[in-house]
Amino acid sequence: MSIAAARTGLIFDAETFTETQPSIESHFICGKGLIDSLTVFLIMNRGRDCEFEDRLQRNTALHITRTIEQAAQEEAPLLYVQDQLGDPEGGFDTTRVVTADLSTLLLSPSGMGRVSACLARFAQQHLMVSAILGPTSGPLALPLMLADLVMMTRKGALCMGRPDMVRAMLGQDCDLQSLGGPQVHSEAGSVQLVFDDEQALFACARKLISLGRRQVPRRRARGPRPRPLHIGRLIPRDPGRPYDAHSLIEAVADAHSLVEISPHHAPEVLTGFATVGKHPMALIANNPRHQSGAIQGPSARKMVRAIRLADKLRIPIVFFADVPGFMIGREAERSGIFSAAAELFSAHVRSTVPKILIVVRKAYTGGLYAMHGPGFDPVAILAYPHANIGVFGVKTMEAILESAPPEKRQVVELLRREISAPARLAEKGLVTEVIDPADTRERILHHLALFLAAEAPSGQPAAPARKSAPRSGPIGVSKVSAPLRKRA
Repeated sequence: MSIAAARTGLIFDAETFTETQPSIESHFICGKGLIDSLTVFLIMNRGRDCEFEDRLQRNTALHITRTIEQAAQEEAPLLYVQDQLGDPEGGFDTTRVVTADLSTLLLSPSGMGRVSACLARFAQQHLMVSAILGPTSGPLALPLMLADLVMMTRKGALCMGRPDMVRAMLGQDCDLQSLGGPQVHSEAGSVQLVFDDEQALFACARKLISLGRRQVPRRRARGPRPRPLHIGRLIPRDPGRPYDAHSLIEAVADAHSLVEISPHHAPEVLTGFATVGKHPMALIANNPRHQSGAIQGPSARKMVRAIRLADKLRIPIVFFADVPGFMIGREAERSGIFSAAAELFSAHVRSTVPKILIVVRKAYTGGLYAMHGPGFDPVAILAYPHANIGVFGVKTMEAILESAPPEKRQVVELLRREISAPARLAEKGLVTEVIDPADTRERILHHLALFLAAEAPSGQPAAPARKSAPRSGPIGVSKVSAPLRKRA
């Protein structure tokens, strides 16, 4: 069996893959098949089955672009798989891909630039996942990074220039792994998931792509129960004490369903996909174990990627806020914290899937908005009983109270009390409800079901998880905002 046939067997439902344009002789195999009965297109080079040949370069570009266009026409997801062509023992020097028509491939409107442009346009609207199974570089590597999700095996590598090029141009000696191996790119956030082997990679790709087929709750549903959520054991009451958000998220998600995205990059925020009561959801949580959970530039962009992926999959997002705000200080300012925050806010308003905010222990100032807070139209704002919500923390308000003039002390004291009393905020209609942490799963499903029931036309079942795009209205007002609902 060829390596390409073995891989398509791992990717698609049995006997569903068919090649598109098989008459085109190229370095790639392109076609479509079913993943959990969902049509998905594949662009995959032939790996060890095919040696690099000059004459196939232009055909390869044509083969890829036609497949991208067909996937776009059918509005289907695309899986792009890259491996090293030919015998992996043959080396990875730049001379292996130097061809007589290199200038034509670079400058022709139908050359490699066309591949990148087509993929960039496709990825603006449709789900794209890329997989790196072996070393790749330059023009072949760049299109992979346009994907919503980039996966790699430990045999993979990704670099702008191969080690021999780095040596020739910069005088630096490096090997492939230290230059662009899985550890380098997973820590940088360029690659979101790393696997020991391609079998595990393709199994995870199938799992994530198929999430888009499932429906969010139309009624209260019962799913596999994880261990109960005991706030005393999992979450310290003191908002300044660190804890690992993984324990919270794993308790809320169905057992063994969580797929964490970019676990080694920007760990102050946890992003992942899981099922809750058998319903797929994206889960985004501040992690006080790292940097107190403060949002920095890399963590803001990590959240942006998760929001966009959830939107492509058409699944709801649940935010778990335990955040002092955006990181401050010279280093934060020089790193572009404002531009990263702007990207995050833009991602929130462009996303059209329903979202729920749960305030775990604290949500202060801009951090509240970063976690899809008031004004960004969450389906519901829920809070745990001891959550602190306000512009400042309680300790900061106490310091302000000490220095406040007599005429302001009453106001400052009132604000201090409100910060640590989410029930008062709920009475004012500023928080949907205060919930027992043990009821987190049930309240998530309840509010999503309420939202979908309200959105569905009369007499028809609830539609998949997608909100209407915001319609024009007065500045700062969205006409699709659902009112905050009291506990039903």
